[in-house]
Amino acid sequence: MTGGSVDEALIAYKKVHRALLTSTASRWRDLDISMQQLRAIYLLRDEEVATVGRLAELFGVAMPAASVLADRLVKAGYVERNEDTADRRRVLLSLTRAGIQLVTDLREGSHSHLRRWMSQLSPEDLSALTRGWRALAEVASRRTQPVASRAV
Repeated sequence: MTGGSVDEALIAYKKVHRALLTSTASRWRDLDISMQQLRAIYLLRDEEVATVGRLAELFGVAMPAASVLADRLVKAGYVERNEDTADRRRVLLSLTRAGIQLVTDLREGSHSHLRRWMSQLSPEDLSALTRGWRALAEVASRRTQPVASRAV
């Protein structure tokens, strides 16, 4: 790929993504949670603490649906409920050790594969990849809309 085009870059990205999915498939296949539950776990990893109302807001669902989602995650052992000491009417959700471990395992599994593949690149290709990722990160950071207030 000389110079390259956006379409060529996307084709290469899809091949890497597919290889990553294939190499980590067993871990993902063994998960007994829905995609929405997994998204909620990742959200709680980013937010650290959130209310059921925050889940409802971010997922665009009604409070009862967000409450059921939270209940399932609590029952699975990935999330815990705690009383808000400032307002006893509010319930705060946060990841348990099992929830944190799940996110870590999923991410680290992918990172270890990427690290192994990248270590096989020539110094020139690794340098080019690094420049490309940095450039893409810069463009993405300018284009990304800020996440709604993190207040709970």
